[in-house]
Amino acid sequence: MDARHTRRARVARLARRVAPLCAAAALSGCWKDELAELPPGILTFDPEVGGAPAGWVVEPIAVDLSCPDDTDAQFYLLYPESAVGAGPMPAVTLYHSGSFDFVFAPDPADPLAGTHYAEPSRLTTEWANRQAFATLGMYPDQDDEVHDGALPLAFAEQGIAVMLPTNCWGDLWHNAPGLADGDFSKDFFFRSGRASADWGYRFLVDPFFADLVGVTLPIEVDPTQTYAVGLGEGGRAVVELMNLTDANGQRTFSPAGILVDSPLDDVRFMFADPTVYGNTVAGLERIHQDGVTEAEAGSFHALQGLPTRTGYLYSSADPTLPAETFQASADRLAGGQQWLYTAGQPQHVMLNRADNIDLARSAVNFLTTGVVPPSF
Repeated sequence: MDARHTRRARVARLARRVAPLCAAAALSGCWKDELAELPPGILTFDPEVGGAPAGWVVEPIAVDLSCPDDTDAQFYLLYPESAVGAGPMPAVTLYHSGSFDFVFAPDPADPLAGTHYAEPSRLTTEWANRQAFATLGMYPDQDDEVHDGALPLAFAEQGIAVMLPTNCWGDLWHNAPGLADGDFSKDFFFRSGRASADWGYRFLVDPFFADLVGVTLPIEVDPTQTYAVGLGEGGRAVVELMNLTDANGQRTFSPAGILVDSPLDDVRFMFADPTVYGNTVAGLERIHQDGVTEAEAGSFHALQGLPTRTGYLYSSADPTLPAETFQASADRLAGGQQWLYTAGQPQHVMLNRADNIDLARSAVNFLTTGVVPPSF
């Protein structure tokens, strides 16, 4: 089935889910640009890959982080209804892909107008919410990636709740106002991707912080069984999370395992070749005001003190990213205790595809047990 027919099938699938809600609420405008509006409220987990365990639901979580379009960000939590009031359970923070965008020549009066680096724009709550649902396998793909929900399904099969923060700031999950600012003089809005990355994991391990910002999770999480996973650009969120330190310079969070799949990783070669990568570097400099040094610090290969359960997956024939972006991390992990997986097929973000469900299940098993999967 080609991409266009796959897209139509997913639109039709979501339409069947949404239509009763639209009719019941007498809503108008339930469709826009061929894609269904996301329905509000709690939804049954029903990924494209199929086979979801019974009783798992997706609940929206409102958070007090302002997106560039002046709307509030929203996170999502995938969990089993039977876990409510049933004691602590394991959980993973899953960071979505696609979070890189800027406007080439923004108007201070309307900073999101004009030509964007990415199409569609990544700088709205609507895009970010749709990307979270695409990651769950419950919305048509917005990028040249295949998201069937295989990885969330694999976590659900093992009884692991999934927190999905969203990124509407296009900042590779790096910026936090007052801590790691983007270039407001060129963007004319504030970026908060690192704050989102931080909060998405902190909600799981620190209910007091969650309560402080007005969030109460429907489940209780075992802080000793929490994990961090990034798909595509979301891989940099994992690094940002692991780079956070407390007042004593100690690492703030210690996930039981981390994993990244097809990250935009080493970008030094891009800064070194502005003729080829000039537009990308212009965006990187909006996010990393100190240039290549700051950008490198957010790269996986530069991360200090890797957990034993560290997984790094990439394709040597990635159709989206140059092979150079993976090489430094691949060299670092080769022959070590961590799991390094290299695919030869031209895929970008491999773990969320239905045809890679066994790989997704092996990845979850690695995070929970430390057993390195066999070759695929």
